[in-house]
Amino acid sequence: MFPKGTLLNPLKFHQMNTHCAGCGQSFEPEPGFYFGAMFVSYGLNTAFFIAVWMLLALLVEDYSLSTVLILMGLTVIVFLPLTFRLSRSIWIAIFVPFQKAATQNLT
Repeated sequence: MFPKGTLLNPLKFHQMNTHCAGCGQSFEPEPGFYFGAMFVSYGLNTAFFIAVWMLLALLVEDYSLSTVLILMGLTVIVFLPLTFRLSRSIWIAIFVPFQKAATQNLT
């Protein structure tokens, strides 16, 4: 779905291929298709927030609210490219079924 070598580039991590190289499926079936991926991203970030909070609670006995908020903010920034791509991949997988037969004809 995404061009190689763009995951760690902060200016290019959001770029997507237009079509699947194997089956020709468009990665933008309709305008605004990935609007729903925001909800998937919200769920992923919530899981990251809970993980950071639990790790902080296990590792540090006394911490402040500002410490938690700073760590959560840093977590969102660090994992943004991964969360963006994962949420879009999950969203398209929900609505566009994988067709194994189409990819077997490539070899």
